[in-house]
Amino acid sequence: MPETPQTSPSTEPPLSPEPTPARRWADIGAALQQKEFRYLITGSFLSNIGSWMQSMAQAWLVLQLTNSPFYLGLDGFAGTVPITLFAFGGGVVADRFDRRRMLLATQWAMLALALILGLMTQFKLVRVGWVILFSFFTGMAQSIAWPVYQTAVGDIARPDNLSNAIALNSTQFNLARLIGPLAGALGLSFFGTAGCFYANALSFVALIYALSFIRFTNASSKGARQEAGWIQSFRQALAYMASETSLAWLLFLIAVSTILGTPLITLLPIFARDILQIGPSGLGLLVGSFGAGAVIGGLTVAFLGNVFDKGRFIMISIFLYVIGMVGFALSRFVPFSMICLGLAGFSMVGFAAVVNAHIQLTAPDHLRGRAISLLIFTDFHEPE
Repeated sequence: MPETPQTSPSTEPPLSPEPTPARRWADIGAALQQKEFRYLITGSFLSNIGSWMQSMAQAWLVLQLTNSPFYLGLDGFAGTVPITLFAFGGGVVADRFDRRRMLLATQWAMLALALILGLMTQFKLVRVGWVILFSFFTGMAQSIAWPVYQTAVGDIARPDNLSNAIALNSTQFNLARLIGPLAGALGLSFFGTAGCFYANALSFVALIYALSFIRFTNASSKGARQEAGWIQSFRQALAYMASETSLAWLLFLIAVSTILGTPLITLLPIFARDILQIGPSGLGLLVGSFGAGAVIGGLTVAFLGNVFDKGRFIMISIFLYVIGMVGFALSRFVPFSMICLGLAGFSMVGFAAVVNAHIQLTAPDHLRGRAISLLIFTDFHEPE
């Protein structure tokens, strides 16, 4: 009987080696190889620059109209409370309806709101009550747009590139956070508050135009369409959360950081004017510092890919976020304040991008919109 040949270890298929740093640098823009993803984030990037321009100009307008930190906080609250109240409804919309059409509808609505507010400001008809009302309506549009957009990223990106796509999407949003306030500071100086509002209205055209070239592979989930109704949709989302206790804890941690950190960001105009005394151009530097840190955070996650300990990364990010926020609150030195805001931005985006990728990769397809809406509900300062 012939001897059974022994398989040499050298003939076994080799294990895939861990990507080297050089390979990870080469793959940092892997998702950009997909044409439709490039269209989506380019249009979103230009739109977000306009949104950040308006955000800064609107905060400065409220401060000029009222000279009141209370109204400044109320305007921020009016813009975020609809997201808290209606984000889950936006998730249901993302699961039930054509995502491309929903995105187009919300972009046109926000374009109209920015244009009308610009006209009212230019003709000196604006009052603080109108500004707050427009913030509320914009927040309602965003409560639908944000879950739909985030779920659409999952539709367009390939599964093997999804983490990279989410990190790059966070990077473009925060690069816009860096550029937009600086552009807003220049816009305030040269074109006034109304000019910043008009620029934002025009910026929505970029995403609307980009969407005309994109066809989503999974425009809405058939499973969600066949459900009995909204109550059943809500029950399914709760059942999913109950089965994913680790995700529930992650969302709880994000909620705590958002509740404690967002008021500080909302009150940046007060810090710029009264505490650090650096005016509107200095406000642009503060917001831009947060954005710069966030860009680095997004690129770090894109660079690391799937080769790092995500649990440890999340815990370190939370710790750095607390350090950055406390340091900024206590600082009276502008460069140190900028460093603290950059640290907070870095950790916030790193944390959120990892959790977003986890949801997109693990949630059932017919629940992805609702699962993403739970993240937005807890982390409403990171729309796109």
